[in-house]
Amino acid sequence: MLLNIHLGEIRALMEKTQADMAGALGIKQPTVARMERPGRDLKLSSLKRYVEAAGGKVRVDIELPDGQHHGFTL
Repeated sequence: MLLNIHLGEIRALMEKTQADMAGALGIKQPTVARMERPGRDLKLSSLKRYVEAAGGKVRVDIELPDGQHHGFTL
């Protein structure tokens, strides 16, 4: 999944540092920096782990051709 949002902005809104995120995720800070790079191709599972480590939830909204929306939380 190509990521067009900026994870660093989400992290900053949660008042967390890259070091905080690294500790919560059990990874090193440079790995967090790579995850936050704009345009990064991330797995949904990695996005979910990152957002949950920041204290949030990931919600997916699917829009069908007829305009119906179906959403779910990962």
